[in-house]
Amino acid sequence: MRRAIVMDLMHRITHENDQTKKLLASQNKLPIGYAAFVKKNQAEEIMAEADKSDKRNFARFFVELGEKDGFDWMTPMRSYFLYNFLRLTVGDRILVPSPGQFSIFEVTGVPEALTQDDVNNADLGFAVTVKPIAEHLPRNNYLGSALTSKLKYRGTNLVLSTAEVDRLIETLNTKTTITDFSATKDAVVEQVQKYIIDKLTPDQLELLVKNYLENLGADKTYIPSKNGQRNDNDPVADIDVMGQFNNLGIAVYVQVKHHKGAESHAGFTHAIAQLAASRYTGIQEYDSLIPVKWLVTTAKVDSEWIEDVAPQNIRVIQNDEFATLLVENGLTINADTFTNTPE
Repeated sequence: MRRAIVMDLMHRITHENDQTKKLLASQNKLPIGYAAFVKKNQAEEIMAEADKSDKRNFARFFVELGEKDGFDWMTPMRSYFLYNFLRLTVGDRILVPSPGQFSIFEVTGVPEALTQDDVNNADLGFAVTVKPIAEHLPRNNYLGSALTSKLKYRGTNLVLSTAEVDRLIETLNTKTTITDFSATKDAVVEQVQKYIIDKLTPDQLELLVKNYLENLGADKTYIPSKNGQRNDNDPVADIDVMGQFNNLGIAVYVQVKHHKGAESHAGFTHAIAQLAASRYTGIQEYDSLIPVKWLVTTAKVDSEWIEDVAPQNIRVIQNDEFATLLVENGLTINADTFTNTPE
């Protein structure tokens, strides 16, 4: 059954980016992946199930279908993304993030299955027709902290608060920006990023990440000796910086890459594999806490690669995002920042 109330959704279109943008520009259709279902003639069955089921029952159906089809990627999390999309109806609103910007669309139809001819054999299985409310707007000018945080979510989509989106549209209608300081902030971030890349060594960047964790409230931080790094087959974590947050019950493990330009796919994949494969540090006070894994790189990382690793629960902080975090948290940098006090 279709809903009687509005649903607002953040939805990424980085998957099959070129074909997605072409479909949106030429036919006003916003797509999602899952073309495997169309190829197996299961699209109508899946849309009917989403129409009648709640999220939990759809997830059960989705996983069972994956087992039957032999698709091990059909997990409950991936079912939620498809369910959210297939539940869209007329009047719903979709926020589409892009680097430093966002667009907002209103849904004008119900989800439909795409043919492979529609998308030139791209991995796009479903679409919904939309009309633009506003396009290519700078995030810093119009989004508050809550929506900014949600647009950084690396999954395919996320249900948003209707009240937040209502306020956003009111802001757009009145052409009132939320801050007059975005240009200044961007300039400061640019200078901090330049300082990190041009002035700091890789070891100093690790110390800066260590200091950042302390500024966040870490009870204890630690930079393992490079002489103690293990090989790729060893389950002990290959970690550059560690931080304990006892009240939260978590330990943050960070790989730090002081790189320029664009991150190579091989380097990115290797770093993610190391983080994903690590099971323990060999230090009891850290291993007793829930692990939270970050990759911090000063290089640019392709957005599709980041989306691909989202199910592994590894946060990727890339390009000038770490510089932005330093600015937003007002971190003080001085000579002591770059002194590693032995544990």
